[in-house]
Amino acid sequence: MNKDKKFLTSEECEGLADIFKSLSSSVRVHILCTLSNGEKSAGEIAKEVNASFANTSQNLKDLYNLGLLKKRRSGQNVYYSLASDDVIELLKLIYKIRYRTPVK
Repeated sequence: MNKDKKFLTSEECEGLADIFKSLSSSVRVHILCTLSNGEKSAGEIAKEVNASFANTSQNLKDLYNLGLLKKRRSGQNVYYSLASDDVIELLKLIYKIRYRTPVK
């Protein structure tokens, strides 16, 4: 790597920090883990993470705005899924760093 070239720009660092801030919420991490099994409605997610619908909806909106989730509307329901498998890989990597062992 060139010593004169920064790994990331200041703006890119800020963007990554936004994702790490988002992941500092155990509810948001739980939402991402829940969606690793596939698409779910906002109501299903709220039930699974044991949070109110309003709280879950706000967290889903934030995760969506960060590019971590995709959504689709069907009638009155909104369904969410992970934006890509990279989100799962990120969670696995953080798990491995934290617990010094791969996800079981």
